[in-house]
Parts: sequence; structure tokens; C-alpha cells
Amino acid sequence: MKDLKLAAVAACKQEIKERIAVHKAKLDEINESIETNETKHGYDNDDSQGELLGDFERHAQLREEHEDMLITFSNMDFHGGKKTVQEGALVKIEDKTVLISIAMGELPMREEVGKIYAISNEAPIYKAMKGLKEGDRFHFNDKDQKIIEVY
Repeated sequence: MKDLKLAAVAACKQEIKERIAVHKAKLDEINESIETNETKHGYDNDDSQGELLGDFERHAQLREEHEDMLITFSNMDFHGGKKTVQEGALVKIEDKTVLISIAMGELPMREEVGKIYAISNEAPIYKAMKGLKEGDRFHFNDKDQKIIEVY
């Protein structure tokens, strides 16, 4: 479980960085279009400058949100094994494995590893199992589930 947790943490961090890079590239592209007064990438009507500025603001906000996520993620304690469901734990339940960190959804993992989801401490499923340990049961979405392993 230790190696799986290390891989999940690395995948989550890489996913955040890739999302930041996507938004930065989009900002650079839009900025270039604005500076050269060209209408690229489907902006072909009289409102193209307004659309570009709107898209610029949206991507700037998304980049900033992901940069904040990266800072938050980097400050989390993923070291060692956890005994209870808490921030920084990798939790295997009957039908999925979750990394308690930030809300990123399904992480890109090797197929043989299976699906791992990064969830935040605000997620309803986290709240249902917070503080529980291996072997404990909890009820979520009208379903009883068992915690198989916590690390």
C-alpha cells in the first residue's frame, strides 16, 4: 500500500501541474491574439475581443485556483502510514481507493493499479468515514461499505 500511495501522490501532483500548464498555455495564446489584434481559434465575429478577454479571465482564474491547489497539496502530510481515515491517507474501501487530499477526481494511474480518486476533506464520502480505521463500516449513498485498508 505504501508504493501505491507514493504513486497516487505523484500522479495527483503531476495532474495539478499539467492543468496549470494547460491554462498557462491558453493564457499565452489568448494574450498573443489580443496583442496582435488577430482573431484566432474560432473568434471570428465583431465580439471577438470581448470573447478573448472573457476567456482570458476564465483561464487566469482556473490557473490561479490550480496554483492554490498545488500549494495546499504540497503542504499536506503524506508521509508514513495513517491508522485512521484523515487528510493524507490512502483509503481502500470495497469499491474504490481514495487519496484524501484535494478534489481532483480520478487520477491517471497504470491500469494494473486500478482506479484511485483524489478527494478533499469536504467530500461527503470523506465526512462519512472520517476517523474510522481498517475494518470499520460506514453508510454512504444508501450503501453500507467496509474500510479494507488505510495507509
